[in-house]
Amino acid sequence: MTLLEKIPTLRDAELKALLANARRLDVTGTPEQRRAVAEVITPLEREASRRRSAGRAGR
Repeated sequence: MTLLEKIPTLRDAELKALLANARRLDVTGTPEQRRAVAEVITPLEREASRRRSAGRAGR
């Protein structure tokens, strides 16, 4: 299973930590790290946004 496939199954804390690390590496990482982050940051952002929206809808 790839990281992209695992994103929907991550616990909220895992998603939050992974997204924070991806954001950090997108700015301070090596060129190789930045290329890797480019592949996952958008799906991570989408999942975080989806969960925030779902949380508001449940209130």
